[in-house]
Amino acid sequence: MSMKWDTRFLGLAAHISVWSKDPSSQVGAVITDGNRIVSLGYNGFAAGVEDKEERLTDRHCKLNLTIHAEENAMIFAKRDLRGCTVYVTHPPCPRCASKLIQEEFERVVYINPSDDFLSRWADDLELSSEMYQEAGVSATGYGVDDINVGEAQITVAPGGFFKVVLSRLLYAAQRQLINN
Repeated sequence: MSMKWDTRFLGLAAHISVWSKDPSSQVGAVITDGNRIVSLGYNGFAAGVEDKEERLTDRHCKLNLTIHAEENAMIFAKRDLRGCTVYVTHPPCPRCASKLIQEEFERVVYINPSDDFLSRWADDLELSSEMYQEAGVSATGYGVDDINVGEAQITVAPGGFFKVVLSRLLYAAQRQLINN
């Protein structure tokens, strides 16, 4: 898969991430087979479980109720995912990495995490990386500056980690337009 398609699907994952009602961590995932979309997902509570503000703001409760974006995309795929690629706005946690490996994904593509994100999750991400290597799953991270914003067609939504990231992307796109 080319960087052009990788950045398109990362842009779509970023767009989908804003559908999450999580006030602090909005994550989106896109599963593809080649350049065809198989499924989409974002982090949130199970269908029918109320997204009450007190649940969303209580970190312990929220973490216990949340289905991760990768998990949601796998659940809704309703097909064999062997050989597929998943595009995620954050590097998958070990819990999701193990499920991606078990489903026999060929590739995992994500936007490299910020220093702030790494300060909290570096050990978990290292464990995910070790699992990918052991299982022969390709993992590719793109820096925010590497993403072609013109191809991604990204919009900024309020709140969450991606407000900052997408603002940087849009600033880079504006600079690019001015320079052209």
